[in-house]
Amino acid sequence: METIEIIPLHKKINAAVSIPGSKSYTNRALILATIAGKGTKILHPLISDDTKAMINCLKALGVKFSINKTLIEVLNSLGAIKGRNVNLDANLSGTTIRFLLALSTVLPGIKTLSGEASLNKRPIGELVDALKQLGAKIEYLEKKGYPPVRVLSSKLRSGTVKIKGDISSQFISALLMIAPLVGEVNIEIIGNQSSKPFIDMTIVIMEKFGIRVNNLNYRKYLISDGQKYKTQKYTVEGDISSATYFFAIAVLTKSKVSVKNINPNSKQADMAFLKILEKMGSKVVFGKEEIVVFGKGVKALNVDMEDCPDQVQTLAVLAAFSDGITKIAGVKSLRVKETNRILAIKNELKKMGIKAKSSQNSLTIFGGNPKPATINTYSDHRMAMSFAVAGSLLSGMRINNPDVVNKTFPDFWEKLNSIGVKNTKVTEKNIVLIGMRGSGKTTVGKLLAKKMNKQYLELDDLIAKKLGMKIPAIVEKKGWSYFREKESEVAQEVALHADKIISTGGGIVIKDVNIKVLKKNSVFIFLNASAKTLVKRIGEDSNRPFLTKAKSRQEDIENVLKERMKLYKKAADYLIDTDNLNSYEVADQIIRRIKS
Repeated sequence: METIEIIPLHKKINAAVSIPGSKSYTNRALILATIAGKGTKILHPLISDDTKAMINCLKALGVKFSINKTLIEVLNSLGAIKGRNVNLDANLSGTTIRFLLALSTVLPGIKTLSGEASLNKRPIGELVDALKQLGAKIEYLEKKGYPPVRVLSSKLRSGTVKIKGDISSQFISALLMIAPLVGEVNIEIIGNQSSKPFIDMTIVIMEKFGIRVNNLNYRKYLISDGQKYKTQKYTVEGDISSATYFFAIAVLTKSKVSVKNINPNSKQADMAFLKILEKMGSKVVFGKEEIVVFGKGVKALNVDMEDCPDQVQTLAVLAAFSDGITKIAGVKSLRVKETNRILAIKNELKKMGIKAKSSQNSLTIFGGNPKPATINTYSDHRMAMSFAVAGSLLSGMRINNPDVVNKTFPDFWEKLNSIGVKNTKVTEKNIVLIGMRGSGKTTVGKLLAKKMNKQYLELDDLIAKKLGMKIPAIVEKKGWSYFREKESEVAQEVALHADKIISTGGGIVIKDVNIKVLKKNSVFIFLNASAKTLVKRIGEDSNRPFLTKAKSRQEDIENVLKERMKLYKKAADYLIDTDNLNSYEVADQIIRRIKS
């Protein structure tokens, strides 16, 4: 796993940055352009993991495109799509799987839709139920209410759909966009409509393609019969969501930041974030295709973010630096995003020494003096980008798995660098396990490697492979002195590695040179156990020759432990007593120690 460390600004800046096209508009445009058919062009689309997922799924259905960095053109029409069995992999893209689920119900063939594991945990049941009200035939392949699903229908009937509005606005948008292919469709909202600006975005882009939607105060949406999408050129505006991270940096560092390639009159949901920054006291100026923020610092406030939930993480990071308590309402939908974003925010702020608490629909941040931390991103692009904002001011902030930004903003780190917030790749240290034979180094090492997604290396195995014989045979034929020489050679080779879990032989500490060479890029964990425990674990294992001239295993271990204890303790960065712990508990303790 890659980690980067963000290098903060050393002074206030006056900077400008240009942002890429909107992911939300690009994926909507891809659906509508596909329906409009041959000759439709999308100018300045965003090319990211999410939009690639949409494009690849549409291609799998039979849609043909001409694609370059600045233009996507549809080369055929829906009528050219033939009925067949297709698998549609949405990767991690919520808009892709939800929009395509709706579109699939009016296309021929059997369509199976799924995504990566975390996407398959995001609910889709309300949309499935709504489509079934129009005659769709959809099957769940695993857990009811969640992907993967199989679509068997190829047409829908006109009618009225009733659907809850507070789970995901994407469900409503999906229904709206396919409605003209069905006929007259009325969508009635049960409860409150969440994320209204995202509905506005869908209606606006549908109007650009020639479809009129009658929005009755977000309680009912009427799409009349006889409307058809028109072939045209559609230009994707800049992504406000991407811009907000630069606005937040301006506020946190009291700087001036101008964001280019942006529509100051955009209907995108995150335009509301600018009003929040103004409420904090910063100045926002709207220009021609740009928005400028004059940052004045962070203030605690109370705010409802139901209509711009994607920026809750960003505001939470800003609030951590405030002198006061910030309460954010309208956060319920964040529990079913790429991850449980509420839990993720609380976990990572806690690492920074900032307290946060939550209710079902609110998040409270107790501002203070954040300390730097290594941030886990939970496969969530917005976790990476929002906590990167803290790195513009706070020295020592690290971000794990930084490439997760490719989901919506592949150039994020380069753009951040362009305004002076640079980053450097962190070379993660190895974790080296030391201790007596029987202390659990091999079992614990393999568990750690699995839990931490790292490669596992066992020093004795590498020695055996290098010499072409097992350890007992090496000792019997060549003696312990020869073995120790070869152990040192392999230790020097292993020292060139990084970010590995390494289990060593019990005698690695005998030669000081071994410790010196491995210590350059490793953390040492001493798995301590009493002689009684070690004897119990080892038994009479013939693959473990005696290390002394003792007559019993007990005596042998006691003698060796007495000789080596000072060496183990001297080499260790952390000591863990394993007598009363199982291997899983030991592994968990190591992870907690290293991350604390």
